[in-house]
Amino acid sequence: MSHIIDPARKQVLSAELRRRLESGVDLPVLPEIARELILLRNRPTADISDLVSIVAKDPVISAQIMRHGRMPIYGYGNRIESLGEAIQLVLGYDKSLHLAMGLSAGKNLWVEKNGPLGARAVWSYGLKCAMVSQNLAKELPAKERPGLGLAYLAGLMHDIGFLLFGVLYPQEFSTLNKAVEKYNHIEIRELEFHVVGISHDMIGSALLSAWNLPDEVVTAAAEHHFPDYDGQHAIFAKLVYLAGQLVSMNDRHETTYSEKALVILNSLGLNEDAVQRVSKNFKEMNADFEQMVEGMVA
Repeated sequence: MSHIIDPARKQVLSAELRRRLESGVDLPVLPEIARELILLRNRPTADISDLVSIVAKDPVISAQIMRHGRMPIYGYGNRIESLGEAIQLVLGYDKSLHLAMGLSAGKNLWVEKNGPLGARAVWSYGLKCAMVSQNLAKELPAKERPGLGLAYLAGLMHDIGFLLFGVLYPQEFSTLNKAVEKYNHIEIRELEFHVVGISHDMIGSALLSAWNLPDEVVTAAAEHHFPDYDGQHAIFAKLVYLAGQLVSMNDRHETTYSEKALVILNSLGLNEDAVQRVSKNFKEMNADFEQMVEGMVA
């Protein structure tokens, strides 16, 4: 197999990266806006005006939230003329806060745009998984339903480990990116361990934990390849796993769920009608995601 890092280099890289993740040394810092949003999330008296005042400091994030609020599926379109209207009339406080938190957190993670692990692909997949995770959560029985904003953020951020690896080791990231493109029939974690000796779920969950993002989001990043995980906050890992399955099925124009996906659907109490509603909603918004992604990687 070509596109493999020298075995000696792979061993050194893997050990070095694990040490950096454990110590938190030389990791990208969480942007100030994201830190302010985390503090805001923990303030019980916070309201929409507080959220608008923070998000408005960043014109790029503000534009993304407005673009999100103008998506045709919501029915407002260009009648949304301000950040406050997008939050208050369309997205709501919770989703807007977590969307802004995710967009801000990713701002310091610049990697090459193209390829299956490039910024364009990672953010496109993340945005789609975010929306599907949230909509699946809406379909859960009320007593089982998690925070919808957290479900969105978990979907958005679950693959952030790819981006961090690209920031810390751009040459090796480029090698992995090419390997994934060439050997796309091989399961991603298997390929990662073969090429670089560590996987994106390990990298991403360590970064999100170092940034003090919500435990639910850290768990989703760590466990989204393990839907059988049944520990604390398991529902977020399961939602993100199912979201990934639905997004991939749509990309491949498939209609048959894997056996494992069916097991997870049943365990969460989601029936086929509910999943079909989520899938239909997602397909109607598909083109809008690409516009948002271009704004994120411009």
